[in-house]
Amino acid sequence: MGNPEDYKSSIIRIHKGQTLSRNAFLYSLVDSLYARTEIEFKRATFRVKGDTVDINLPYVDYGYRVVFFGDEIEAIEMLEIESGKRIDSMENAAIFPANLYVAPKERMNSIIHDIQDELYGQEKYFEREGKYLEAKRIHERTTFDVEMMKELGYCNGVENYSRFFDGRIQGTRPSVS
Repeated sequence: MGNPEDYKSSIIRIHKGQTLSRNAFLYSLVDSLYARTEIEFKRATFRVKGDTVDINLPYVDYGYRVVFFGDEIEAIEMLEIESGKRIDSMENAAIFPANLYVAPKERMNSIIHDIQDELYGQEKYFEREGKYLEAKRIHERTTFDVEMMKELGYCNGVENYSRFFDGRIQGTRPSVS
């Protein structure tokens, strides 16, 4: 798991009657690594139809429907993903981040910079050892991952970079929380 404090601060807690603009809510979903979709409503995505936001949660087999009236949450419903039918009405909900490795935007630039610094050192090491193919491969893979992190906030195999998200020193163990 990534940094427990970052994860905890990325949990979105909402309740019926809460004053919150729909756009601010959508931005908080994106910050928690959910992707907006109009086509395929798969796990860790959300879709918007007017004042209604449907969220497909990545960690359970149901989703949430949040209905806004102006800047107020009018209703929160648990829904079946396949049919869109309401399962239950709720007073409040907690929406956990779509990925364990979540970091605030202000820290993401620092994380990416640290990854690139380590990449540079590793490339130089491979070149000194005469391992030019390895240097090229690590450069291409890490550069691709960094671009994905810049665009989406994560990448496939993001756990390989957990040390940077946690702020741990090389060789130390991850958090156990």
